[in-house]
Amino acid sequence: MKPVPMIRTERLQLRNLTLKDSETIFAYFSQPEMTRFYGMEPFRTKLEADKFIKDFIDDYTNLYRWGIVEKETEQLIGTCGFHAISEKHARAEIGYEIDLPYWGKGFATEAISALVHYGFDSMNLNRIGANVYPENVASCKVLEKVGFTHEGLLRGYLSQGGHYHDANVFSILRTDVFNDDN
Repeated sequence: MKPVPMIRTERLQLRNLTLKDSETIFAYFSQPEMTRFYGMEPFRTKLEADKFIKDFIDDYTNLYRWGIVEKETEQLIGTCGFHAISEKHARAEIGYEIDLPYWGKGFATEAISALVHYGFDSMNLNRIGANVYPENVASCKVLEKVGFTHEGLLRGYLSQGGHYHDANVFSILRTDVFNDDN
């Protein structure tokens, strides 16, 4: 396992996920509202949460995943990270989720902003992309607040619940953040 570095923001701490997080992740991913735009069905057992975490721990070559912890309460409130990493093309995609009670409080924006800077500063990425269900208006707004550009629509891109769904494509480039040619 390649551990992810700790990232601190004003209100959050982004840290390694461990199997100790399984109860919390099971609690929020067992709610249909949480998985509605996540591309998976709600968890029915804690073993699914264990596997979710273990998959992230075991595959740090193609993805990085952090637990999002609220500093004030030390509560795990979500996860975020990079997947579909291509060193050759200096790009990755970003993904995240925040537990329902923490929606609308700016935590996703704060975490994603920190990850964007980490991706450009430490991973030497040129491009960070994101694919979001068009109906997930709040997530689209988060990406736009961080500086992502809406590039278009991928028709029938995601499969969930036996149906195919479209995905909005967003991206942010290093030059969007740093205005340099690095």
